[in-house]
Parts: sequence; C-alpha cells; structure tokens
Amino acid sequence: MTDVSDFQRESYRIDQQIWDALGLRSGERALFLGLANDGAWAARAVEIGVDVTVLASEDAQLERIEQLGATPMRGSATMIGATENAYDAAIAMHYLHEIDPGFHARVVSELARVARRVAIVEPSPPADPLGKRIAALYGRAKRESGQFENYQPIEYWRKLLAIVKADVWQNLFTFTRVPPRHAVTETVSLILDAMAIEEMPQAYLEELRALAARKDAQLLPLSRIVLVGTASGVPLAQGNGTPFRPNIAIAQPPPKPRETPAAVVPAPPVPPPATPVTPTAPAVREDYTIWPPETNRAPAAPPPGFGFERPAEPPPLPAGIPPQPVAPAAVPPPFGAPFALPEDGPEDAPFGENAAPQPSPGFGWAWEPPDEASPDAAPEPPPKPR
Repeated sequence: MTDVSDFQRESYRIDQQIWDALGLRSGERALFLGLANDGAWAARAVEIGVDVTVLASEDAQLERIEQLGATPMRGSATMIGATENAYDAAIAMHYLHEIDPGFHARVVSELARVARRVAIVEPSPPADPLGKRIAALYGRAKRESGQFENYQPIEYWRKLLAIVKADVWQNLFTFTRVPPRHAVTETVSLILDAMAIEEMPQAYLEELRALAARKDAQLLPLSRIVLVGTASGVPLAQGNGTPFRPNIAIAQPPPKPRETPAAVVPAPPVPPPATPVTPTAPAVREDYTIWPPETNRAPAAPPPGFGFERPAEPPPLPAGIPPQPVAPAAVPPPFGAPFALPEDGPEDAPFGENAAPQPSPGFGWAWEPPDEASPDAAPEPPPKPR
C-alpha cells in the first residue's frame, strides 16, 4: 500500500465500527466524559437525535460543548452530579488513559451508577518497537509534568467494568493496512511537534528523531478497545443504522478467508477375493522314530522324563528256575518331600485348647508330639519299622 488516502479510509472504517458498538439511538440520554477528537463523537450523537451531556472542567471546553449543541456539565468524573440511572449510556471516549490510574475504578463506578450501560473506548498499547518507545517516553514526560498518559490492555479495562456491570461486551478493532514509510516520518514529526509544544525534555525529542530516521522504522496504528457493560440479561444493540461520517467512503472490511473444502479421503481399496484352497489331509506317519526314515542312523534316545526313569529290565533267569517275586521299589514324590500339615483335631475341641494330635496318613512321615506331653494327650504311636 502506497496511498495515504487508503490508510485514511481504513481509519474511517475503524471509527464506524466504534460507532456501531456504542449503539446510540435517537431519544436516548448520553453522558460523554471530555471532548474526544474535538467533540466529533458528541456532535454526531446530537445530529442523530441523542440528548447529549458532556462533562468537562475547563472554560474553553465548556464553551465548545455549547457550540456542538450539547449540554455542558462542569465537574469531576470521580463525583458526577447526576442521579442513579439518569442516562441511558455513559461513554468514556479516549479519556481514562489521561487520568491518574488510581482513580480509574472510581470513575468507572460513577459511570455505572448514573447510566444503564457504560462504554469504554481506549487505544490498545502499541505493539511495534518504535510505538512502544514513543509511548514510554511520552508517558514519562507526562508524569514528570504532573500529567498521565498510560495505555492499558483490554484485560485491565474489562476487569474494572466487570466489577460494576454484570455483563461485559468487548471488541478489539484492528487495522488491516500498514501506513507507507513516508507516512511514518510525517506521523512522528507531528508527535514531536506536539511534544515540543508541551515542553517535553529535549533529550526525549532527539531520541525519537533518531529512531524515526532508521530505515527499518515502522509505526503501526493502534487498535481500538471498546467495552460495553450492561445489567444482567440486557441485550446489547449493535448499530443504529446511521454512518458516523455521512457521504465519506470508508474502506471495505477485509474479505473473509475462503473456506477450503475438506479433503476427500479416498476409500481404502477393496482387496480381491481370496482364492479358495482345497484342504488336504495331513500326512500319516508309519513309525515313531524318524520321519522320513533315514538309513544307517541309530534311533534317538527317548527324552528324559520329569524325574522318573524306567527301571532296567531284569536279566533272564536260567532255565528251570522259577521267577522270584520282586517287591515294588518306593517311588519318590515328583517334587521332593511333601509339605503337609497335620490334620485338624475334632470339631468339638474347645476354643483355645489343643486337640489330640492324629497321625498323618500316607506321606512317609508322622506327627511327633512335644517332649512334655500333657496327661490327656494320646499315647505316642510306635515308631515305624525302618
């Protein structure tokens, strides 16, 4: 963008958005704090039929208010001379950042007391390095002279308004175009001239001139914060059907990004049908040695068992001698010596007394009573033959 007029039309678009957010209508009573933009907002409200009152303290401002066709009110924003809900709307237009932050909560509370809805319009803090430095130096110079110039983020103003109004509607109107390079130089020159008139320190002016002379210097326009607070459940009217600047073309809002259709995900390919397979009978083994049979190979030894070994076959007896009966050999248990507890005593044994121990059957060992047996204990069983 190279035409300054395009950027000017962009600023007109922002003003129209603010005007629509205020939602002022003919027949309403509105209170403005101060004369923002030399009273342009109050003057336009008067033109559409709003009963406008402007609060100011200096004589020159009070005279200007009368020229605009509004009602002047001399006083302080911390103590407004009006009854509760005397106005339909109370508007702080570019006003709060120029007063002591210690009075912000008090002013917002007074606006909420005298009006049914409260609108706060403030510049957003700068985002570019040059703008941040200008704001820092300008704010410091203001404080040194006993004045204030302090921009706050939208969260700060929203919290203050949420304390006194149940519902808070917020907007942040941002420029979509960037001013050209030569416009930055002109803007900084205007700022420096204003600072010189206000007798700012010369060191501040020299630093800002050096920053503006850099090739990479860029001054972005400030976004506008608009907050409107109402009572709980009260709908907020958007717009009033009138332009803020009649007969002046404003920049069109930026086009909305086109919604690209969602990518169509192709369906996974259908696998071809499987070829039917005719089941075949398993091969049948004819022996249990080696499959397939191999020649000149000794048969494999049988795998060992689980601790058991087949006893060797006895040698054949000579002819005429009858075979003698052989006692079966004791087979050890498969997992070592058993761990078994003696059986419980009779079911009718009294609680806390020991019943007579009984021998444990069939596990190769028997219950042995203690050394000093009680007189009621059963006699000791005879030892087993070894």
